[in-house]
Amino acid sequence: MFRKKWVLWLSIVVCLVMWGTLSSAAESSDDLSLINLLKEKNIITQQEADELMKKIKASTAKERTEIREELKTAAKKGDFLPAALQGIKFGTTIFAEWNNYNPSDQSKQESTNKFLLNRAYFTFTKDINEWLSVNLTTDVTYTEDTGYKDGKEYSKKSYGWEARQKYAYAALKSFGTTTELGLGHTPSDDYDGSIWPYRVQGKHLLDDLGIQSSADFGINNSAKFKYGGYRIGVYNGAGYDTSEHNQNKVASGLVYLRPLPDVSVLKGLQIAYSGTYGDSNEKFKEGDTGDYPEFKAHVCQVSLQHELFTIMGQYYWGSGAKASTEDFDREAYLVEGFARIPTIEKARIFGRYQHYDPDTDKDDNGWDKFVVGLSYDLTKEFMPFIAFESRSCDDRVDQSKTPEYAQVQVGFQLKF
Repeated sequence: MFRKKWVLWLSIVVCLVMWGTLSSAAESSDDLSLINLLKEKNIITQQEADELMKKIKASTAKERTEIREELKTAAKKGDFLPAALQGIKFGTTIFAEWNNYNPSDQSKQESTNKFLLNRAYFTFTKDINEWLSVNLTTDVTYTEDTGYKDGKEYSKKSYGWEARQKYAYAALKSFGTTTELGLGHTPSDDYDGSIWPYRVQGKHLLDDLGIQSSADFGINNSAKFKYGGYRIGVYNGAGYDTSEHNQNKVASGLVYLRPLPDVSVLKGLQIAYSGTYGDSNEKFKEGDTGDYPEFKAHVCQVSLQHELFTIMGQYYWGSGAKASTEDFDREAYLVEGFARIPTIEKARIFGRYQHYDPDTDKDDNGWDKFVVGLSYDLTKEFMPFIAFESRSCDDRVDQSKTPEYAQVQVGFQLKF
């Protein structure tokens, strides 16, 4: 009887050992099958497969269970991608509209009634590691040569649609800052875009006046803090859409403050200054035609952002521009803002008033622009709008180049 009991217990132990061995082998076989399947589909590399097997073999039963669950969760989320495709994001921005443009002097410029594609961006970004990423943004645009005859603008030659790079830079993150190397953001335009959501209707101040481009070749560094931020850089100065004609480099920077970030009503208050110093990309048209005009631009601005409204004011003064053939003193100012409509918060009324004087030494040489519109946030990516815009000029303005006009825009912004 005693011998039978020992035989019975020994049999049970042997069965348990065999069961454990077989279970472990089955689990290892399952793990190997899963890893081989991922490898065959080029989801992971051979090196990654070997590392996974080593990690599983060296782990405890509990750790193996956790690893398997992590693998399943990651697989469901699509985290298993070839190394070259990991960290990649795609995006696009489209500005399109129907435009009815009517100049006050029809003999110098014709009216329009046409559909327009004002902007089509395709953006590719990739996070290479925790401190290095890349941005490639392609701009699809329509180009043509234009000229003037008898005071009237006309098209010399149409080239049609073409693709060009708007941004192409490597971004290096270190010590809480980001450095862009290549074709990157200019300080003022990037800052304006973070506040004013209606670039779809018209350009930001310095870009609209032809003072400074929205992107340029060079190097810049930026950072954001609780109480403000900055962007400062050195650029060619001509902008992303113009060839460099001299060896001069332009220094440009912006600093902004958020003085009351902990006060609920005023946490969106920001005060900013931007400055640009260098030479124009074109030579003097008169006088010393072998030299380049001085290019200086200063902008002071204040803005207040709230969940129901935004308002911003800017004052610009300076001399010359990115591609001016003179160095006249200039000044401009604008006030723009929008407010959400009560009970229809997706709908917003927006408006803008802008004044520009391209030569402060002359009288009656400026113009005023007025914009009023209505938009609706159909989704966070898609915003249709309608706007009315007009420009009135002083008596001494050459309206063959800067005409008075009134226009209606019905368009949309698609951005994701």
